Amino acid sequence: MTTRRRWVGALTSMVLVGTSLVTGAGTAVADSGLQTGSLSRYVLDPKKTTVDATITLDLRNVTTGSANGSYTYYDAFAVPVPAGAEDVRARSGGRLLAVDLQRTDDPSTALARISFPELRSGRSRAIELTFRVPGEKPRSPDSTRVGPGYATFAVYGLGDPGRTVVEVVAPVSMTFDSTTDGFTPGQKGDVVTYCAQSQDPDGFWAVVSLRDPEAGDERSVDAGGSSFILAGFKDDPQWADFVADRLTQGIPTLERLVGTPWPGGLERVREDASPSLRGYDGWFDPTDDEIVIGERLDDELILHELSHAWVAGDRFDQRWVYEGLAQVLADRAVRETGGKTSRHPSVSPRDEGAVQLNDWGGSASSRSSDVDGYAYPAAFAATSALLGDLDDETFARVLASAIAGERAYDPAGTKPDGGGRTSWSRWLDLVQERGGVEDAPAVFARWVLTPEQAAQLGPREEARAAYGTVDEGDGAWLPPEGLRDAMTAWDFARAEHVLGEVGPLGAAVLQTQRAASEAGLVVPDVVRMAYEQADQDEEYAALGASLPRAAGVITAVGESARIAAAEHGPVTELGESVLRVDDTAQEATALLDDGDFDGAAAAADRVDSRASIAFLMGLGVILLALSALVLVGVGGWLLLRGLTRSERAQHPRVPEGVGLDPLQVQELRDPLVVGAQQLGVHSGLHRLALDRGEAVPGEERRLEGEAEEPPQPELTGPLDQSLHDRRAGPEAKRGVLDGDRADLTEVLPQDVHRAAPDDRSC
Repeated sequence: MTTRRRWVGALTSMVLVGTSLVTGAGTAVADSGLQTGSLSRYVLDPKKTTVDATITLDLRNVTTGSANGSYTYYDAFAVPVPAGAEDVRARSGGRLLAVDLQRTDDPSTALARISFPELRSGRSRAIELTFRVPGEKPRSPDSTRVGPGYATFAVYGLGDPGRTVVEVVAPVSMTFDSTTDGFTPGQKGDVVTYCAQSQDPDGFWAVVSLRDPEAGDERSVDAGGSSFILAGFKDDPQWADFVADRLTQGIPTLERLVGTPWPGGLERVREDASPSLRGYDGWFDPTDDEIVIGERLDDELILHELSHAWVAGDRFDQRWVYEGLAQVLADRAVRETGGKTSRHPSVSPRDEGAVQLNDWGGSASSRSSDVDGYAYPAAFAATSALLGDLDDETFARVLASAIAGERAYDPAGTKPDGGGRTSWSRWLDLVQERGGVEDAPAVFARWVLTPEQAAQLGPREEARAAYGTVDEGDGAWLPPEGLRDAMTAWDFARAEHVLGEVGPLGAAVLQTQRAASEAGLVVPDVVRMAYEQADQDEEYAALGASLPRAAGVITAVGESARIAAAEHGPVTELGESVLRVDDTAQEATALLDDGDFDGAAAAADRVDSRASIAFLMGLGVILLALSALVLVGVGGWLLLRGLTRSERAQHPRVPEGVGLDPLQVQELRDPLVVGAQQLGVHSGLHRLALDRGEAVPGEERRLEGEAEEPPQPELTGPLDQSLHDRRAGPEAKRGVLDGDRADLTEVLPQDVHRAAPDDRSC
């Protein structure tokens, strides 16, 4: 919302006094000898696109004659009309009067000089002046416009206070705006009459704008990933072409300059004369999601209003901040896109009518005031002094931080607390901290700050110096929240107190950071957060003990990790594995990361103590293993020997070298050869024989039998031998499965042949 110029109308009356013509320009000449009343009525004909005006004048000469017989009379009266007025006529008493149109310094205004016969003392004259207003083409020097669905023209009322009435008549479908708020609407049927009565002795002047929202020429255009509606006048296609081009080029350029994507909140760009009527060239209306601008094809104007999508009153507290930013953005964007830059008025804080910018109020919803003529260019000058030397990257970083409502003493990108709007003090902090503009306080003192606000710059500078010392003393960490909050709020007394509390903590912070670096670890988040988020005296005091404790535990855990990672001989490595030294070191690190310092310290101690006995433990494990191997070897040898003797045993009564064939009975000299039922080997069963006078007992259930307890044989397990393949000792035992008692025939069958003891041969 940038003020370029205000509409300037001229109320000019010409009064003939005696034989002399007196002319007043700029305001009506007050003449106590001529009483004046008027009714000015302007009727818009939307079909003919013309305005028909009728001004009815009531003039009365109230002068008195002199003693020498002279008298005062009036024979002409001048009425301001639009410069392009046509068919201008004046009547009085049913007779036409001579009318002479004269140009003025204002290209939009002419004077209609009405001549009439002498109006002497005590006499009255009623005059009716009529004319038609056709309007001029867009961007003509004459600002009068009457087109399809819209009209903009000046209205005049000439008369004494309370005797001047101005009426504007238009269809009910049309919106109405004016340079003054003095009009009252009155609807009758499908028309509305807007009426104003003046109490000003100089008469009444205003510019009105009428517009039918449904009668515009609308088109859509895509720019920056969004779609916009361009609503221009039907007889002004050039305006829509211009705006479409500036949107497609301007939005991507502004996105780059601002450092954030197009935020939306804009759906329509509308051509209208209303901004000029209020003293502006245009405005961004977030309520209706539209930009309203005049017919001028101004690069900076459209980009200025587009910039308000980012920089507006919903993100910045002071008007000068967002207006200055919008104009600086527009200026940069115009240069980048090759557009035409505007020449900005030169102002100084020492100018008459100048104000400190923090005292500049108002908005586009109000009418332009006299101070706006200074404040707009002053805001641009101040913002240019702050940001003009920044490169695009730094410029975007500072601006994006301000739009997001960030605090200067937090890291960039930190989500803002609470409201998120940027005040003038936060803006100064951001410009100086994020932008590195060291002379920013001087710029603020010259253009922006009131005397009371400027008095805070000294304490601020002292606090910033002390803050810098703390920030440098705690390494990569942020100073505590209590200090950052006090600095952001410009509460320098509180900042001084907090500085005294947290200043001594710097050594402990650096000790903790060094311990982590030397140990190859990261300081646990809980430790860093406890420092950075501290905002109470009790928390500052607790840090004095907790930080050294954290440093000690970090060192111990780092040492435990070093011990676990160290390379040793195989015996020690074996012992560490058995004692879980590496697992315990990892446990210590995990406990440290979780903030369990007692647990981490205990785990680190266990690593140290276990590592000290790892060699002995490894040696013991090796000796134990060797002992076990010896025992296993001896036992295996014994078992193998027993099995070998059992399988290859000879019958006690068979001579060496005499082999026996299963199922074969041989008759030898002395030995008693057991028959096939004894010596026969059943398919798939073990061979068993009497060995040296001992009977081989049956196998234990599911196990190999051994030559033990021959008097107590056990049956072969069902998975090892059949039920009939049993071996009997001298005393037969009842079978546990078939219930038969062994008899002699089962031991020595009767159908075998053997040598008798007494039947020996040579």
